[in-house]
Amino acid sequence: MSRAYLAICAIYRDEAQYLREWVAFHRLAGVERFFLYDNFSVDDHRAALAPFLEDGTVVVYDWPVHEGQHPAYDDCLARHRDHARWIAFIDLDEFLFSPTGAPLPEILRDYEDDPGVVVNWAMFGTSGHLTKPEGLVIETHLHRKRYPEGAREHVKSIVDPARTEHVRSPHVFAYRDGAFPVNEKGERQDQPPFSFADYSTERLQINHYSMKSDEEFARKVARGGADGKQKVFPPGSYEKRRAGMNAEYDDAITRYLPPLREMLADLERRWPAAREREPERG
Repeated sequence: MSRAYLAICAIYRDEAQYLREWVAFHRLAGVERFFLYDNFSVDDHRAALAPFLEDGTVVVYDWPVHEGQHPAYDDCLARHRDHARWIAFIDLDEFLFSPTGAPLPEILRDYEDDPGVVVNWAMFGTSGHLTKPEGLVIETHLHRKRYPEGAREHVKSIVDPARTEHVRSPHVFAYRDGAFPVNEKGERQDQPPFSFADYSTERLQINHYSMKSDEEFARKVARGGADGKQKVFPPGSYEKRRAGMNAEYDDAITRYLPPLREMLADLERRWPAAREREPERG
């Protein structure tokens, strides 16, 4: 396997209707390879990934492991330590890009002396959608949480696999020789809680579409996460969460819409994907 500059590792379950947009978007953002772990999917995920499997951009591992996220991440590090200069560990509802419009590899070259870079989430809400809307995720969900100055928020990690020991959580990793990652400002992140950092998304941002529509979020909660955890919302808390995550308009990511639509249309002509069919479980 040739060595990529930037790869993504992710675990997924029944994400066929979102997979093609997610991979195509990240290709446009500068990601060269994807190490994906299929965690009990029963939908048409391989049809959605067909063009990327054929050209070797995507590698899929069957991963029938309960609470499989941590083991998958450690497996990815072990298998692919020599196959990428950087590996970003994100989820299928997270879109990593630079608000500057620069390709991700161009941004990451400034951090090559560091073992990892942590990137803040921008948490997006429903944008008022009760059911799954027509259109792409990045064009139909444009409202997010408001982040006051000085806020500390969750991060995800882009790591140098050659200097990374193991996963600590879905958010952070342990590095060799007691090293620590930096944030986008180059500030060393050596103080707990390590899965949070001062909010800054001038150079790197992860749009986290954790809710999508009310309908999709209910289905996601019922399914449970790859970490084995089930979300529980006390009475009234979901409505408060939804309002907070629709507080501010943010369309920075939409600069990718024209080339993304073009790429997806071309892929659909050559590899039709049944992305809308709901998974059937026995």
